[in-house]
Amino acid sequence: MEAAIRSRQVREHVWRLADIAGNRCYLVVGSERAALVDTMEGVGDLRSAVERITDLPVTVLLTHHHHDHVAGAYLFESAGISATDDGFWEQEESFNKRIQVQLSEKYDLPEGTFFSTERGARPQTWHVSEGMELDLGGERLRAVSLPGHTLGSMGYVVVGERVLLSGDAVTPCMTLFYDDSTSIAEWERTLERMAGLPVDAILTGHYDHEFSRADLASWRRLAQWAPTDPGMRWQNFSLPELRGCLHVMSPDGTDPDSPEFRALIEKSKPRVHRARRARRHRPDGDASSADGDADAGGASV
Repeated sequence: MEAAIRSRQVREHVWRLADIAGNRCYLVVGSERAALVDTMEGVGDLRSAVERITDLPVTVLLTHHHHDHVAGAYLFESAGISATDDGFWEQEESFNKRIQVQLSEKYDLPEGTFFSTERGARPQTWHVSEGMELDLGGERLRAVSLPGHTLGSMGYVVVGERVLLSGDAVTPCMTLFYDDSTSIAEWERTLERMAGLPVDAILTGHYDHEFSRADLASWRRLAQWAPTDPGMRWQNFSLPELRGCLHVMSPDGTDPDSPEFRALIEKSKPRVHRARRARRHRPDGDASSADGDADAGGASV
């Protein structure tokens, strides 16, 4: 299988690009320059894919520091990222190398498959902050702070198109389990902020589906419900050191790959003995029938 990057024009000024690993990034093209928001996992020649769409100078903007958003930036000289999310490059390079091996095995990629981190170099970074604007000629991007998935996560409003390029600020299975993820409460404040942005569509880092501001209500319900749910232990298949506590709000049988699925993974909680949990929830404090460990399930998702 070839590591091709597919592209599709989704607005007058906006193209969506996707790699074989299920990642998305967005190219916004004005009359004078273009902006590339995120750069995916680095499998396939992203720069060539961009140059097939435009020959204008390109500014790279990153929503956050994770490898599946920054690896393609190694084909460009510089990239904008929040100061808070800058400085994780060695960690993400290590993760990316492991993902390369897994992708090669999963898709039977030929020897010599193009991986950006092997062909290019770590980009010079400059820092993006709230309210910064980039004039592309006939279209503008405005940076907005969206803490949650990471503390320094940014989104980019395509002003004329009324579109928010949100990275991983919202995902059907929302991930807040990283060391630098925020609390659920702070993420809920980000959702409130997103609801007030002058946009009609939200384009994310892993789905072709376009979300709307109305969809934010379901994530707010998730943020309010998750703290009441005991959850279950969760472990990442690809990077097993990544663990957390999974809360699934969607009914049983809902396809977890569906845009309508709603779940949240937060940082792992301390294990609590079931007897102590029983006393916590029984008014009379009688826990004589409770025994064993409270572990809310041990399956990986």
